[in-house]
Amino acid sequence: MTFPSFEIIDISQPVNSQTACFPGDTPFRHEVMVSYQQSGVMNLTAFHMSPHVGTHADAPVHIGGDITQPGLGTESIAQLDLSPFLGPVAVVDVSPCSGPVGWEQVERQLLAFPVFPPRILFKTCQVVRPTVFEEDYAWLSVALIEALAARGVCLVGLDTPSVDAVDSKTLETHHALLGANMVWLENLDLSQVPIHPDLPELYFLSALPLKLTELEASPVRAVLLRFT
Repeated sequence: MTFPSFEIIDISQPVNSQTACFPGDTPFRHEVMVSYQQSGVMNLTAFHMSPHVGTHADAPVHIGGDITQPGLGTESIAQLDLSPFLGPVAVVDVSPCSGPVGWEQVERQLLAFPVFPPRILFKTCQVVRPTVFEEDYAWLSVALIEALAARGVCLVGLDTPSVDAVDSKTLETHHALLGANMVWLENLDLSQVPIHPDLPELYFLSALPLKLTELEASPVRAVLLRFT
């Protein structure tokens, strides 16, 4: 049996003590519990952070339900179906962009594919700065989500901190995604993904969340496979 060769494109942002997070959220920090220099045996660390730091996926319980009893009517991140996080994906380029991304900005690129992509990632930044919280970022409009849902899209993602505006109090896009039975990724880094609008290319996405049964989100190591 032979397998096709492929290139791996890492689309995850690094996570460390300098990584920016949403204002008021819990940044990453770590401590060395045991060092090899002390023990002569091993290094052992512990860390503390919000699951929304760096590249991550949200779960339904992020925007509703009882977080103290995940699974009782509202899904935790561990209960999500994994299949949307694995499979063919398109990357569309609207960079540089801030404010809501609408269907009219991506229609031409998406309709150029022979079959409409089931997963779509939106490149809105030409350069990603993981240590800076960019307040003037792009988000996904409700109208765009409705258009994508009508075409069978199961996952969307983008390279900004949220699918909603920084000052949103109602998280309309989050709720639109949930209502459409779609999952989403935030804080991607798509700056190194080759994109040729006139030659649309599908990648294979792998962005599995961790099996965290009591949380509303999870870090992911998101990568694209480009078959060669």
